[in-house]
Amino acid sequence: MNKIGNDFINGTKCPDYSTVDLVLRVPEPPHELPIRKGQTVIKLPSPKRFKLPDLPVRKAIEDWEPVGFFSRSTMDLKQLSYLLWCTQGFKKIVAETIEIRNIPSSGSRNPLETYFVASDVEGLETGLYRYLPKSHSIVAERIDTDLTMEISTASLNFKLTTRAAITFIWVAVPYRTVWAVGNRGYRSALIEAGHACQNMILAAAGLGFGVAPIDLFHDDLIVKLANLDPETQWPVYLAAVGNEGKSVSL
Repeated sequence: MNKIGNDFINGTKCPDYSTVDLVLRVPEPPHELPIRKGQTVIKLPSPKRFKLPDLPVRKAIEDWEPVGFFSRSTMDLKQLSYLLWCTQGFKKIVAETIEIRNIPSSGSRNPLETYFVASDVEGLETGLYRYLPKSHSIVAERIDTDLTMEISTASLNFKLTTRAAITFIWVAVPYRTVWAVGNRGYRSALIEAGHACQNMILAAAGLGFGVAPIDLFHDDLIVKLANLDPETQWPVYLAAVGNEGKSVSL
């Protein structure tokens, strides 16, 4: 175990920038995974028109506790739109290759893709979807009523994900950042998943939802569920979102 940690830290130290693919003029990787032929794209409501009550950041932080139990939960498309925008949405495009989003990103490379299993979202069939930040849309990856049970098994968190309205899956595409900053980009992808989840916790609090971050999950089952390329696309963090039930022992 110790060797794995040391190898990772030593292998991802600050790079010699003269050796990175950006400087070597290797073509830039795309900022977003492509939409496959025949996929259904769904435009989301504008998050800027979404009204919600003011909630002080201090209260959101002080009120958060580990979630032990969700009651049966549902959310609507406006709420989903707001959560996606807060965690990976665009603030502005500075230049053709520089995008400023709502979480920090090393070199503005944004190596995360946001997938989610919608178990009970008004207006969406039960299934797996992916967020498209550039157009603030989602694309249906797989419509399947069995997905709630699949994500529950893969997340090793049956009692939460079966009752959650939605379970988010942040998938790292590390080469987007590695292209610009070398092996340091592998650290960045993991750190940015933490930024996304923290924004999710704060944004969801304003909607009255609880968030259960899940960092212990069955990697291979998530890869299979989301049809990922295990060589280039890595699931790094999950979060179940729903209505908190009565407190139970963890």
